[in-house]
Amino acid sequence: MWSFNFLWVLALCAAALRWGAAPERICAATLLGMTVGDRLYHILVGRNTIYGSVDIGHLIIDLLVAAIFTGVALRANRIYPLWLSAFQLVSVASHFARKASGKMSVIAYVLLNYAPYYCILLILTGGIWAHATRTKRYGAYRPWRNSSNPSRATEPRQRQAS
Repeated sequence: MWSFNFLWVLALCAAALRWGAAPERICAATLLGMTVGDRLYHILVGRNTIYGSVDIGHLIIDLLVAAIFTGVALRANRIYPLWLSAFQLVSVASHFARKASGKMSVIAYVLLNYAPYYCILLILTGGIWAHATRTKRYGAYRPWRNSSNPSRATEPRQRQAS
């Protein structure tokens, strides 16, 4: 399964480099880092994922990815990073739910942990496609939102009718 995920993420990275702008590239690179980081984590600790309790390594990886996705979502001139961030926060919340409830079933923890990842892959795939389609149809547009609306003091004054 890891090979399938890795190939999908590599394809997303290639598509983001070819057709994406900064938000797509950052999100794809983050997913690549997450996928490779997860594999390296398991090699370093010498065990598979822990489902009976909170896996601290996965929690740290999920928190880092959530922070990056949220940062992109707050600044990007696109909607889909908000969805990426939301699904990643579901994954983060699963760790806290697991810790809070010792009675949480293993299958619920697994689903809350891994299902968002596949939703994120699908959403980023659609986001890259939507950006490429929009750019082809309407031309280039800015990747990031302005920090605020211009103040009235900097707007050019209109001529008054005589």
